[in-house]
Amino acid sequence: MTQIRLTYFEGAGRAEPLRIALFLAKLPFEDRRLKFPEFAAMRAAGEFPLNSLPVLEVDGRAMVQTAAMLRFVARFAGTDLYPADARAGFVVDSVLDCFNDTLSHALTPSLFERDQEKKLEMRRAIVAGPLTLVLRYTERLAADSKGPFLTGETLTIADLVIGTSVKQYRSGTLDGIGPEVLEAYPRVRAIGDAFAAHPGIVAYGQRGG
Repeated sequence: MTQIRLTYFEGAGRAEPLRIALFLAKLPFEDRRLKFPEFAAMRAAGEFPLNSLPVLEVDGRAMVQTAAMLRFVARFAGTDLYPADARAGFVVDSVLDCFNDTLSHALTPSLFERDQEKKLEMRRAIVAGPLTLVLRYTERLAADSKGPFLTGETLTIADLVIGTSVKQYRSGTLDGIGPEVLEAYPRVRAIGDAFAAHPGIVAYGQRGG
């Protein structure tokens, strides 16, 4: 049996779509969650390929890049989480890169800013710039879908990223980035709603309970 280990921090963050994808794909995996001092020590020892997380180990080989991990899980398990249609796959890949690359890179510096006023200033710049661009782009792509998800009736790995992002914005856990950022994007909000109501996502939320 293939051995899979996902390494990330305690919170949801960038690893949550991966955890959900592995759950939906029915792939057993070790969910290793590190505290920051432990991560820092392991990073100093050179244990992570790009000195960052998440890392997905498959039979002992450490792999990086969140979108690539998501595609691997979807394809390896033979799920419909990644479209067979090339154009739909293009949409999925583009949105994945927007959220996992453009937005994550923009957000990361503010996560380590300790001065609250500076952090809020950085977040305002994110909202005015990359976040608005990504949400606007995703909204336009979703306009071509009959819904409820990004590319149609089937939940994809892009919807996992959109759904977890919408959930995070609505929760208010990111200072300066709250539910108000979604007001102009009804289709993005609808994807978030469909994600939350999906039976597999409901089951994920109830796991172990």
